[in-house]
Amino acid sequence: MAVKDLLDQAETAGVRFVLEGARVGLRGDRDAINEWAPRLRQHRAAVLREVQKRLADLHRIWIIRPLLRAAFTVACPQGATEAEVRSVWTGADVEPLE
Repeated sequence: MAVKDLLDQAETAGVRFVLEGARVGLRGDRDAINEWAPRLRQHRAAVLREVQKRLADLHRIWIIRPLLRAAFTVACPQGATEAEVRSVWTGADVEPLE
């Protein structure tokens, strides 16, 4: 199974990933963490790369420019990817506020 799939399944089970320096920390449901930690640990380096990649694409504030409306900003406390923002504001131009 690909590491991406492992992370997706772990997240669905209630595990959240956080970066702690050059390590990946697990947060969330304690039972899910206990179940997934050994499997994820087997792929430690690949998990780190995938989590870094996912977090690099997250932005907290987005500029939304819908058709026929004034532009506005949206704050996402946990961050959001461009695909996630576009799925909410279909047809709008979106860009991260750097």
